[in-house]
Amino acid sequence: MRFRIKDMVRFFLFTVTCLVLLASSAGAKEKVSLIASLIGPSETAQGQGLEFFAKRVKELTGGEVVVKIYPDGQLGGLVESLEQVQKGFIDLTTSVPGNMAEFVPEFQIYHFPFLFRDYSHWKSVITGQIGRKLSDIARQKAGMIIIGTFGGSVRNLVTRKKVTCIDDMKNLLIRLHPSEIQIKAWSAVGAIPTVVAYREIYNALQLKVIDALENEPEWVVRMKFYEQAQYIVLTAHEIVTRPVPFSERRFNSLSPEHQEAVLMAGREAAEYERELEHYLDQEYLKALHEKYGAQLIHIEQKAFREKTQAALEPVIKKFGVTELINQIGVVTPK
Repeated sequence: MRFRIKDMVRFFLFTVTCLVLLASSAGAKEKVSLIASLIGPSETAQGQGLEFFAKRVKELTGGEVVVKIYPDGQLGGLVESLEQVQKGFIDLTTSVPGNMAEFVPEFQIYHFPFLFRDYSHWKSVITGQIGRKLSDIARQKAGMIIIGTFGGSVRNLVTRKKVTCIDDMKNLLIRLHPSEIQIKAWSAVGAIPTVVAYREIYNALQLKVIDALENEPEWVVRMKFYEQAQYIVLTAHEIVTRPVPFSERRFNSLSPEHQEAVLMAGREAAEYERELEHYLDQEYLKALHEKYGAQLIHIEQKAFREKTQAALEPVIKKFGVTELINQIGVVTPK
């Protein structure tokens, strides 16, 4: 009799345990995995920004949503990653205006030289009404939700020939992204635009196929362009803007709680990344001079700005962004 009672107790405990496990399994939500494509290395400001995003999404959802980041272009280049985001094959990536413009032409405005007065002005534009307007356009036209905007570094002229004024830019063979804005702007000061794949720039400098490029300090260091082009001409003609598009298809499949977590994490990650990139930009510029021996050349911007703005007036009208650029001009930093 004692044996049978023990068996009954064991059976009862086993049954209760199974019921508890079944109940908890039924109540548990299935984990959601998001895929992020990163073109550069994880240690860049962009990489750290995505890591921050992944951490915050996990925290805000109690571990229900996890983000897997694929760095170094494992999932494709800039354009390929955007195409996959649009189609919902991957969930998010970091981009640049030139490539975003292939899907949303209005993003070309971020490529206009001297568009922003300084870092504070740039930040107020991208986080304010104009940034939200462009985000709405991206969702309507391309099925992408801009969950944040990375960036904040400054692009300068990098050249193997000494340039101290805009007259020295005449006949300078400069590698450019093949956009009408950049070609018109640099042609206005006498430079000769040349198309070279980004990974071929070092060899092109070495072989004297090109004389110069325009880039931010971090990538001048990472790609070792300073070995072939020792002059950093501080034109400061563009503050780099890096939209972070998220697939609308994927977003719509998420629960309202997970959607809010993605949006909140995106805003926080963008703020973190911008400050980090802005800081690192100055550190890399300092390293170029002090560690790698590059010569920093200050140049009068007024003539450069006037020539490029005059040359770009027809382009601004052609793209229909006159009003948008005027709105940017009157934005007051927060």
